[in-house]
Amino acid sequence: MKHLFIIFAFGIFLSNCTNDDAPKEDILTGTWNVQNISGGLSGIDDDYEAGVIIWTFSAENATLSVENNNEANVIYDGLPSGNYAYSILTVEGEQFLEINGQGQFGIVLSNGQVLLDQNKTSTGTGADGFQIILVP
Repeated sequence: MKHLFIIFAFGIFLSNCTNDDAPKEDILTGTWNVQNISGGLSGIDDDYEAGVIIWTFSAENATLSVENNNEANVIYDGLPSGNYAYSILTVEGEQFLEINGQGQFGIVLSNGQVLLDQNKTSTGTGADGFQIILVP
């Protein structure tokens, strides 16, 4: 009976172990190209070729790396090149991207692309925000 208890206790111990070495991921993890930015007060609608503006999300260290090579004269082309802290908030089943602890975007994942919508925040809807379409 003592041996059965030891085996049972050891089994429970093993079932409670987790693999903390597994890489962290979220729905944005990976490299994305900005394909289009639209909206804002002036109603812009600018398309970008792959490789012009690249956003790389790493859930492991919660960092967004932006490589903005846009040289066209536009009103708004997203974030300048650099590294930014990010987090994904979930509110009532919807997800929101927060960059550097501010500036939320609603996240819509559809057909392999991501729509980041500044008019949709965790606290309600807005107007005159930008929408950014990211593609792999």
